[in-house]
Amino acid sequence: MVRLEILFIFLLMGLVTYLPRCLPLLGLSRARLPRPVETGLRYVGIAVMAALVAPDLAAGWGQAPWGLGPRLAAAVPTAAVALASRNMALTVVVGIAAYALLLKVAG
Repeated sequence: MVRLEILFIFLLMGLVTYLPRCLPLLGLSRARLPRPVETGLRYVGIAVMAALVAPDLAAGWGQAPWGLGPRLAAAVPTAAVALASRNMALTVVVGIAAYALLLKVAG
């Protein structure tokens, strides 16, 4: 009996979790949003990514090298390569190499 109750609880949790996510998708899939809303929604992805990455970059503030911390110091050449090349693979390689080099030098 307890296992049946737990299964029922999991099913209800799934319903409560996914229903609010699915209803707007189903309701708005055929609707045409105003142009300013569509333009603004283009920036949601990059804003979420920045909100996830920024605290981690700032966590080492005040540490070597140059008081930036290794993560933020490695982000500088990585961002430069990303902006100059627009090549994701090259950006990842430069970011990993810069971070590893800074850890070796600073650590």
